[in-house]
Amino acid sequence: MSGILYWLTCQNSRETSYRIKSFRSGHLAFLVLMIIFFILSGTSGEVYGQYKLTKEYAQTRLDGWMCCNLDEVLMKISGEQNLKFKYDAERLARIEFKNRIINKPLGMFLDQVCKDNQLKFYMSPEDSVIHIVDRWFTLEQSSIQEIKTYTGGPKKFNFPISGTVIDKKTRESLPFVAIMPVSSKTGTTSNVDGYFSLLKVPTDTSTILFSYLGYQPKKIYLTPDTKTQELIIQMEPEAIGLEEVIVKGEKQDILQVSGVQTSMIKMSPIKLDYIPNLGEKDMLRSFQLMPGISAANENSSGLYVRGGTPDQVLVQYDGFTVYNVEHMFGFFSAFNSHAIKDIQLYKGGFDAKWGGRLASVVEITGKDGNQKSLNGAVDLSMMSVSGFVEFPVNEKMTVTLAGRRSWKSPLYTKIFDQFTEDNEVPMGGMGRFGQSTAQETKSYFYDLNGKITWRPNDKDIFSFSIYNGKDDLDNSISPQVPQGFPGGESFSMDMEMIDETNWGNTGASLKWSRQLSERFYMNSLLSYSNYYSSRVRSTSGSFVRGDEEETSISRGINEDNDLKDISVKSDFEYKLFENQQLEFGFQASHIDVDYNYIQNDTLTVVNRTSNGQLYSAYLQDGISLLSNKMVITPGLRLNYFSETNKFYYEPRINMIYSLSERFKLKAAAGKYYQFAKRVIREDITQGSVDFWVLSDDDLLPVSSSNQVIAGFSYETNAFLLDIEAFYKELDNVTEYSLRYENTRDGGPGRPNESSESIDYSENFFTGTGISRGIDFLIQKKAGDFTGWIGYTISQVTNNIPAFGNYDFYAAHDVRNEFKTVATYKWHRWNFGANWIYASGKPYTAPEGGYQLTLLDGNTADYINVSVKNGNRLPDYHRMDVSATYNFTLPNRSKASLGLSIFNLYNRSNIWYMTYEIVDDEIIETPVYYLGITPNISLTFKLK
Repeated sequence: MSGILYWLTCQNSRETSYRIKSFRSGHLAFLVLMIIFFILSGTSGEVYGQYKLTKEYAQTRLDGWMCCNLDEVLMKISGEQNLKFKYDAERLARIEFKNRIINKPLGMFLDQVCKDNQLKFYMSPEDSVIHIVDRWFTLEQSSIQEIKTYTGGPKKFNFPISGTVIDKKTRESLPFVAIMPVSSKTGTTSNVDGYFSLLKVPTDTSTILFSYLGYQPKKIYLTPDTKTQELIIQMEPEAIGLEEVIVKGEKQDILQVSGVQTSMIKMSPIKLDYIPNLGEKDMLRSFQLMPGISAANENSSGLYVRGGTPDQVLVQYDGFTVYNVEHMFGFFSAFNSHAIKDIQLYKGGFDAKWGGRLASVVEITGKDGNQKSLNGAVDLSMMSVSGFVEFPVNEKMTVTLAGRRSWKSPLYTKIFDQFTEDNEVPMGGMGRFGQSTAQETKSYFYDLNGKITWRPNDKDIFSFSIYNGKDDLDNSISPQVPQGFPGGESFSMDMEMIDETNWGNTGASLKWSRQLSERFYMNSLLSYSNYYSSRVRSTSGSFVRGDEEETSISRGINEDNDLKDISVKSDFEYKLFENQQLEFGFQASHIDVDYNYIQNDTLTVVNRTSNGQLYSAYLQDGISLLSNKMVITPGLRLNYFSETNKFYYEPRINMIYSLSERFKLKAAAGKYYQFAKRVIREDITQGSVDFWVLSDDDLLPVSSSNQVIAGFSYETNAFLLDIEAFYKELDNVTEYSLRYENTRDGGPGRPNESSESIDYSENFFTGTGISRGIDFLIQKKAGDFTGWIGYTISQVTNNIPAFGNYDFYAAHDVRNEFKTVATYKWHRWNFGANWIYASGKPYTAPEGGYQLTLLDGNTADYINVSVKNGNRLPDYHRMDVSATYNFTLPNRSKASLGLSIFNLYNRSNIWYMTYEIVDDEIIETPVYYLGITPNISLTFKLK
C-alpha cells in the first residue's frame, strides 16, 4: 500500500511503520473554556473500527498479561497469533498499556484500544495486514504518494482532480494555497475553505506541487490508483528555531508577492517573531514595512496605502468589516495574531468581488481550530497578556478562543504618558500651567476572538466567528496650584479637567460554505459590525490671581461617533474550463452612522444621523491565454445606493503576462466607489482628528477613484525584484473645518463674529485629489539570512476650492520612504532588524490669531493660518532590533523568550505641532513620538 506513509523498518515481528507527527494529550497547562451556546447534532457518531476485520480475525481470542506499552503489546500479539500489523511504532511506544486480558476477541480489543487513544484500524484485504492509524486518516490518503515509487506508464490523460488542503498537525484547512502540476503552466489556488479543483491534469503519473507561505512545499506523485476526488493534502509548517528539526524543501521568507494578482502580498502569521515589534506581534504593523505602505505613522496601525487613508482600506475578518483597527492611540492593531490563520493585502487594483473602498483590501481568515487535540498558547509582554486555546468538540466541530488585555506595566505607562502628555491647563492670557496631581490615570485595552466551525459532511462547512475589542482611556486630572509667581502674588484655584476617550469594535459573521459540485463552490454569509467612539475633553472651574476678580473657565468638546453595518452576501466560484474560472456574487448592506460634536456643553456643532442601503452584484472571469502565459481577469461591479438613489458601475481588469518562468509583466485598472468614509476634522491647534459619516447627495457626495497600475517582477528561488507604478485620481475628497463658512455656492467665507448665522453642520468641504508614485522591492527569500529593501517615491495632492484656488499636499503625503528589513536564523535564535526613513509630512501653521465670543458668553481662540499644508515636519527615521530564543520545555511544550528595542538610537521624531495664543503671541510646541523603548516577551505553546 502506497500513500503519504513514510515506511520505516521495524524490529522483530513489527512491520514497517510510518512516520507521522504525533499529538500528545495530558499537557493541559490551563483550562480556558466557556459555555458553548449551541451544540449542533450532538456527537459525530465515530466508528473507530470502521474498516472491519474479517470474521476469522475479529474472533481471534487474546489471553494473558499485556505490558508495558502499546507497541510491545502488539509485538507480543503478532508473535503469538501470527498476525501482521502496520503502525507508527514511535507513537504507540508512548502509549502505556498494562492490563490482564482474559479470552477477549481481537476485534473488541482493538475497538477499545483505538477509542481510548484517538486511533482506528482497518485490514487491507490484499495482504491481511491490520493497519492502526490516526483516527483522522482516510483510505483516500493511502493512494497519495509522497515518494515516487510507481514506474509504469500513464493510463489516463487530461482529467480533473479535487480535494482540500489542510495543516497536517491540526487538520485546519489552508486557504489560497498555490497548486500546479510540475509539467504544466496551468495551476489553481485553494479557496478560503481550502478546497481546490484542477480540471486538466496532464496524466495520472503527474507530479503536483503545493506551495503555501510559512509551510514546507509539498509534492504528490499521482499513480493510476490515485483517487481523483475528495483528496486530503496535508502540509506541514516550516520548523522555526529548533535546531534538532531538519527541514526539507525550499525555505520561504516571511512575505510573498503574488505571481497571479497585481499588487497583492501575503505575510506568514507564524513568522512574526522574526520582525522587531513593540510589545505585540502585529500583522498590520508588519505590512507597514512593505513599499507603498507608509511606516511613518507611529500613532496609527491603520494602513496608508499608496496615498490612501486607513478608511479607504477594506479590512475584513472572517467576512465582517472592521471599521477601526487600532488599540492604544493607534500604536497597536486590534488583532490578536494567535487567532489569525491567513492574511492577504491588495495594495490596489483589487478584483470586482471587493467593493466599498478606494485604496486597498485586507482579507483576514481566522483559525478554525485544531481538529485533533487541545492546543493553546500564552504570551506575556511588557504591554499585555494574551491567551489562545483551540480544541475539537467532536470529529465535526472545533472551537477557537483568543483574548488579550493590557496591563499597567512601565512600558504601557510610558506610551500612555507620551501620547497624553498635554495635560496642562490653559489659563487664558496667563499661558498654560498646572500639572496633574498624583491621581492615577485609568486606561486599558482588550480584544476577544471566538470561532466555532462545524463540518456535518464532506460538502458543507458552517462557522460562526465573533470579535470584540475596546479601548478605555481616562486622563482626567486635578491640577496642582503653582508654587508662586514673580513678585510673590497669591493664587488660588478650583479646577477640573476631564479627558475621557473610549472606542471599540464588535463584529460577527455566520458563514455557510458548500461544494455544490466538483466545479461549483458557494460561500454565503450574514455579518454584523459596530464601531463606536466617544471623546469628552473639558476644563471647568475658576481661579483668583492676586487682588483680581475671580476668573471662570468653561471650555471643551464632546464627540460621539457610532456606525452599524448589517450585511448579507453570497459568493460563487465556477470552474468553466481548465483555463477559465467564473466568480460572481451578491451583497446587501444596511449602514447606520451617527456623529455628534458639541463645544462647551452648549454649542452643537454637528449632529448628523444617516442610514442607507447598499446593494451590489459582481461578475469576474479569470482566463488563461497564450498557452497560459497570460492571465487576465476582467470584472464588473454594480452598486445601488439608497441615499442617492443612483447606480454606480465599477469596471475592473487585472493582467499578468509571463515572458518567462522568472520574468512577468503586470497591470491593473479600475473604477472604485466608497459610500461610508472617514472625514478629517481640521484642528490646527491640537491636531486634526477624523470621524465616520455616510455619503449623501448633498454635503457628502460619494467618493470615487480611477486607478491604473503597471509593473514587472523578476523572481528566482532565492531573490525577487518587483517594481510597480501607480496613478490614482480621487473625486469627492472631503474635510470638515470650522475655519470657513460653507456658503453652499462653492465659495468660502470667514466665520461671522455673531456666530448665530453659521450652520456649522454644513462645514463639509469637498474637492479632488491625485496620488502617484513608484514602489521598488528587492527581496532575499531563502537561506538563514533573509529580508528585503523597499523604496517608494510618491506624491499625494488635493484641491478643495473652499481652501483656496490651489493644489495642496495631503496631510499623509510622504515624498520618499525607504525601508530595509533583515532577519537571521542561527541555531535556536532568530534575529531581526529594520530601518525606516521617510520625508517629513506636511502641516498647516498659523500666522496670527484672534478671540471670538461664543453664544454662551465664553471666548475661544481662533487663528489665521498659512497655505493649507504649506509646511513640512522634519524627516522621520528610526531603527528597531529584536532577538528571540526558542526552546523546548521538559514536557515537550514549546517556548520562546524575546527582546526587542524600538527606536534603537533614540531619534526624536515629531508627531505634530500644537499652538496656543499667549499674550497675543502664537506659541508652537512639538509633540514627539516615542524614544528608545525596550520590551521583553515570553511565549508558551502546548504544541
